[in-house]
Amino acid sequence: FGVSVSYLDSELDTTVGSSDFSNLVFGADYKLAPGLTPYAEVALFDMEPAAGLGVADDDGTVVLVGTQLNF
Repeated sequence: FGVSVSYLDSELDTTVGSSDFSNLVFGADYKLAPGLTPYAEVALFDMEPAAGLGVADDDGTVVLVGTQLNF
């Protein structure tokens, strides 16, 4: 069984202002059998572009579910 938490916070300064991006990811996997590992991840992100770019804020959630097979 494995779990993880990752966090990224980034800022970009430009001539029209500052853009910010953050990303928080939670993950888990479980070795069900030799060579078979199901996993799941949830990522939450938020982007705030510089006001001078004329682009709207963006945020969202990404969900990944899968199985890793090794043989």
